Amino acid sequence: MSWLVRIRPGLIIAFGTSAVRGAAYRHFKPPSGEESPNPHTFTPYTLAEKQPISSTSAIFTLRHRDGATDPEAVKEAWIRSVWNVQVKQPQLQIARAYTPLPPKADVNNVDEVKAEDVMLLIREEESGEVSTYLHRLPENATIKLRGPNVECELPHDIKEVIFLAGGTGIAPAMQVAQALGRRTGRMMHILWANRRREECIGGISDEHQPTNPILHGSNAGWLTNLFRFGRAQLAAQATLVDNHSSQGKGVIVQELDALKERSKAATRELNVQYYVDEEKSFIQSGDVAKRLHLDSQDEKGSRLILVPGPDGFIEHWAGKKLWVGGREVQGELGGVLEQMDLKDWKVFKL
Repeated sequence: MSWLVRIRPGLIIAFGTSAVRGAAYRHFKPPSGEESPNPHTFTPYTLAEKQPISSTSAIFTLRHRDGATDPEAVKEAWIRSVWNVQVKQPQLQIARAYTPLPPKADVNNVDEVKAEDVMLLIREEESGEVSTYLHRLPENATIKLRGPNVECELPHDIKEVIFLAGGTGIAPAMQVAQALGRRTGRMMHILWANRRREECIGGISDEHQPTNPILHGSNAGWLTNLFRFGRAQLAAQATLVDNHSSQGKGVIVQELDALKERSKAATRELNVQYYVDEEKSFIQSGDVAKRLHLDSQDEKGSRLILVPGPDGFIEHWAGKKLWVGGREVQGELGGVLEQMDLKDWKVFKL
């Protein structure tokens, strides 16, 4: 298996999802006339649209100012890897890496990768200098990007992927889902955890989750829950269920559904499980263990567990990433996954 992490000399940057940390960058003056997207210099884009997803997050649609098409490096990245772009905050002279969402899923064409606008799912963090700056920009503002920066390459022999995604960590999961949609016989499981339902309105898990009988329509355990949570809390949970069923589907949920439909032509399966903290629904180690298929690994090929999300989420599941020699590295496997019998499954922290 080959993993590729590209870090430019003199650059300190934490590659990863839209939840990764910001870092200082060294400013390089772009060569005259170099305006195509590239990993060496910042290219101006126009903020064409800012679509709210929740009270704290939005999808930023960025359009190349001069209408340039995606270079071959971007087209290759969509097919073979997880990748990001760096966004410049000009006042503070810092940059932060964000993972682009894949182009709108076209269920009628699983092969063609078209040049598209760059779409970034960005949450406004309370102390996030770059995210706060971006959320305050008006439409048609100029935003400068540098990339693509490849975080990891998907092995050619990949057979199965488990994605433990926290919050905006769903973006790299969607990148991998669209990439595997072009390869036959692959299987992918996405376990997506959010703090609030507003992040994934309308998301219904492909498999039944018995974590909370009230929320999942089961009468079993009603009396137990009645005494454990109290009448007021049960009423609040019932309201969540009613709101969930009446609000339709959010943009990200719609795209995940489209990716599932698109994948049917090639992959063996793409399934998504939704977990929401405020609904007392959390990813458990058993949810991962049941997908490891430890007793049925006759087929040769790489099997990966990818973990993107906030620092605390990654540390809980796979242990801390480390800084060594001015660059962020994987560090040893820790957390919940370190305690599990993973056999030949490989873990990669994004």
